[in-house]
Amino acid sequence: MQDSAVCPYFDHDEDVCDVGCGYISSHDASMIIKFCSCQYQDCQKYRELADRIQLPDPALPVTPPTPAGPVNHLDHLPVLGLFSYSITTACYALDKLPTFSFNLHLLAIILMLGAVGQISAGLNALKSRPLRAIAFTGFGLFWLSILALDILPRAGYGTVPGAVPMTGYFAMWGFFSLIICQGFDQLTRTCQTVFSMLTAFLLMLAMAHAAGSTAILHGSALVGLTSSLPGLYLGLRYVGGEALSLIQPEVVKSGKIRS
Repeated sequence: MQDSAVCPYFDHDEDVCDVGCGYISSHDASMIIKFCSCQYQDCQKYRELADRIQLPDPALPVTPPTPAGPVNHLDHLPVLGLFSYSITTACYALDKLPTFSFNLHLLAIILMLGAVGQISAGLNALKSRPLRAIAFTGFGLFWLSILALDILPRAGYGTVPGAVPMTGYFAMWGFFSLIICQGFDQLTRTCQTVFSMLTAFLLMLAMAHAAGSTAILHGSALVGLTSSLPGLYLGLRYVGGEALSLIQPEVVKSGKIRS
């Protein structure tokens, strides 16, 4: 239904416009229906009075704004996928450093949960962002494969692959990450930065296995740890904002703190 306004000269007095004053004749009723209540700009009397008497324009009825639904941050930014990637990468990179030792069973659980989170984020973006879906789903499967090729054999479940297969494997995924980085239209700047550093991380892991160099392995771990920082920051910021909205909703609504 369209908004309508009443003529500003309606029902004033006989010196202005006598339509609507006192007795309403059939002519007045016709004029009210035809002009006064909706199309008063087409009325000849209105045009004459507008040139002679200046009155404020009638106010249109104000429609109360409909309350906006809650903003889905997971649709605006792939926070779940980035955070899951960052957790898995940070833990796997820390495991490669000599200063930090992970329990292999705990590391296996973290990689499995992180992979599930990335696959879920990828499937969620399948219809709207195909490239994002391929990236997160692919690397979710990558961490599951790392679980099978590296973590479980070191824990005693299976045989550790040789240097040559692991070199080719990490190089293949490094080039896959490099291809993902070219999707400038469907990836945010944060995602592009993360996947660029992930490419360097994977290619350095391939070089470390090929050369058998511990120094390159430690350097790749530092690169992988650095690539996890943006996702960790976004994930913790999102979780903190959601927790704050539950604890102090009035502060969030006032706009003083934004999640």
